[in-house]
Amino acid sequence: MSGEQQRGRPAARVVADTSRCVSSGQCAVTAPSVFDQDESGQVVVLAAEPVGRAAELAREAAARCPVSALRLQPAG
Repeated sequence: MSGEQQRGRPAARVVADTSRCVSSGQCAVTAPSVFDQDESGQVVVLAAEPVGRAAELAREAAARCPVSALRLQPAG
């Protein structure tokens, strides 16, 4: 875990491209504290700058997205 994450500062910012989202739900299943789905199944970002374990899960969710609708950018 990086020093930034240890101190509770976000290491990354979550960006979701809803135009690419196909409502697979992998993000919400993988990182439920970071992602949800709206009534139509589209991704909703709950925590745009997750820290600690949530940030790790957000990275995993982005990797699992079948259409690469999620990405993490450096925070700041």
